[in-house]
Amino acid sequence: MPRNKQKNLARAAAHRAEKAGQQRFERKLTQAMTGCSDRVLKAVTQAPNWRVKPVESSSICLPEVAQFSAGFRKPTNSVTAR
Repeated sequence: MPRNKQKNLARAAAHRAEKAGQQRFERKLTQAMTGCSDRVLKAVTQAPNWRVKPVESSSICLPEVAQFSAGFRKPTNSVTAR
C-alpha cells in the first residue's frame, strides 16, 4: 500500500475515534443532565413527522392572478414552433 493511502487511512481512523469519543461524551452528558438514557429521551421527545407537509400560511394571492392564467391569454393567429 502506498504511503499516502496509509497516511489517509491512519488519519481517517483517528478522526473516527475522536468523533466516537465525542458522541460517547455527549451521550453521558445528556444522560447526566436529564436523568434518563438516550433511548428513553428519544422515545419521549416528539420527532418531526416527515410524511405530513407543514402548512405555510405566508402565501399571498395576487389581485390580477386571472390575467396570468392560460385561459385569459390573447389568442394569436400565427403559429410558431410546431
